Amino acid sequence: MKRQSLFAVGGWLAAAVVAVGVGITAVNLLGTGITSESAEPLSQASVEQRLEAEAAPGNGGPSTEPQPSPSETGGTADPPEGAQRNPDAPSNNRVEILESTAGTVAASCSGTTAVLEWWAPAQGHTVDDYDDGPAPQVWVEFEGTEDDVEMTIHCADGKPALAPQGDDDGDDDSDD
Repeated sequence: MKRQSLFAVGGWLAAAVVAVGVGITAVNLLGTGITSESAEPLSQASVEQRLEAEAAPGNGGPSTEPQPSPSETGGTADPPEGAQRNPDAPSNNRVEILESTAGTVAASCSGTTAVLEWWAPAQGHTVDDYDDGPAPQVWVEFEGTEDDVEMTIHCADGKPALAPQGDDDGDDDSDD
């Protein structure tokens, strides 16, 4: 009987040591990140430097409005996963990538005719409606819980460009 008790206590202790080892390993993995990319916190000086750079004259400070920005790619651009594609888009035109906080659009031009190649909403947004062309102006409307953003694209000098943004707060006046 004594021998059985000794084996039972020994087995219990071995199981406890293994469980603690597994727990410590799991905490260490989560602490450094599962993909081994760890985020380092910013120092107070780094935070102040970044805030000053955003508020510098000519920068206009941080903006609360979603501002699309273009970036050029030669040829066709591969859409991100989940993007909607225009099956009628020509495959040999130069593609311009236009981004906003609500989503990303790839467009191309043939003279003054614009075509949406593909469009993808950002996280928290969906595609509400679109006109993928070909037309003098094409557009896609991204809808989010906080905002709706319509990206209208036309051709300027043979390249896709964003049309100026109007009032988009949904109240039919220009107070934004």
